[in-house]
Amino acid sequence: MSKLEQSQSYLRRAYNKLDEAKSQLQKFNYAESVSSSQECIELSIKAAFLILGEDFPKTHEFKEQDFIKLLSRIPKELQFYNFPRLYLLSEFWSKFYIVAKYGLEKFEIGADKLFKDKEANLALEHAKESYLASDALLQNKLMKQS
Repeated sequence: MSKLEQSQSYLRRAYNKLDEAKSQLQKFNYAESVSSSQECIELSIKAAFLILGEDFPKTHEFKEQDFIKLLSRIPKELQFYNFPRLYLLSEFWSKFYIVAKYGLEKFEIGADKLFKDKEANLALEHAKESYLASDALLQNKLMKQS
């Protein structure tokens, strides 16, 4: 499978996670919504790496030097998407990855008691932003190939 095909798969999965985040938010399952949004952000960024012909780290976080390399390959016509901001969003939400899944074990409190609608809505907005930027990269790449 080519990196472009792989990126399309990642973006489909990111879209599914975005849809899942919306659904969980509507059901008042805020921790699940935050978790799905975080996964959408991560998958969207990994898709961006693949679209631009780069390998991505096999972790839940991105290193600055990897992201700087990615940023140098963003087409000028798409720089208005503010890809450096995607790095910030990934850094921010990766901090919640474990907490949104498992809660705070040492405090003996589940994730469902920690997250509210405001966090879930913010995570969802950030997931949409990440998905749209990576999808624009894909559309740009496909347009240039045809």
